[in-house]
Amino acid sequence: MKNIVDELKDVSFKKHVVTSIEYDCKDDTAKDEVYEAVHDIIENHLEDFAKITYDLEPDDKVKVEVIENI
Repeated sequence: MKNIVDELKDVSFKKHVVTSIEYDCKDDTAKDEVYEAVHDIIENHLEDFAKITYDLEPDDKVKVEVIENI
């Protein structure tokens, strides 16, 4: 059985998939690790997405949002 997202991806119209991940980063090393992962995606997979954001939020949170073209 497919999950709900996979079933929705099967609809044959142009679409964008939005993924939002919130990380709890208690120190700068963790924030740097997330930043490096985002930077790697930008360098190596630029054609795979429409938009990617990296936001530092209060309470040691880092939010990454990726919009993929499907």
